[in-house]
Amino acid sequence: MRGRALIGALALVAACASRAVLPRATDVAATPGEVQVLTRLAVSLDAAGNRAADTLYAADAVVIANARARLAAPRLAGISSDGGVTVTATTETLEGRFAWVLVDYRWVNVEQRLAEAGRATFLFERRERGWKIVHVHSSQLLPWDR
Repeated sequence: MRGRALIGALALVAACASRAVLPRATDVAATPGEVQVLTRLAVSLDAAGNRAADTLYAADAVVIANARARLAAPRLAGISSDGGVTVTATTETLEGRFAWVLVDYRWVNVEQRLAEAGRATFLFERRERGWKIVHVHSSQLLPWDR
């Protein structure tokens, strides 16, 4: 009797453990492009010091650049005023109502002959009124990573 109960319990555990867990269906099929556009927009508005960037962030967003909290532009590491920025690569990942984007960028001030490379991770959350940035972490690249 005990053997049957043990086999039954093991079968139940195995059935639960082998069940495939799929993400809930969402309408994210068309969002990778949307999230990438928002990321590129956030980077370019930040470099320009444009306050319109504020509308892309959630009110409770946390922004960290080179291990320090940032509350306003420039939000991203390595970006200063009077320069331009180019996004060199992006990688997006979507999972339910969240998306994260790894972005490499380069800030250049031609007049002062300055350039900085940076990398950032943007975390987006799909809210009632669309995607909002809820967290960004950026760092300047180390010399051996450039």
